[in-house]
Amino acid sequence: MRILFLLILLANVWAYALGQGWLGVRPGDESRTVVQELNADKVTLGR
Repeated sequence: MRILFLLILLANVWAYALGQGWLGVRPGDESRTVVQELNADKVTLGR
């Protein structure tokens, strides 16, 4: 029973770390970076 509890606890910590971006790019942010890279040529500097 303790092993099952520890496995569930570790899975929750892993899911939280993934959602916070501790393990790399957050899953929801991947599409935003691709869109930003595709529109990089449209960036202009204004005065």
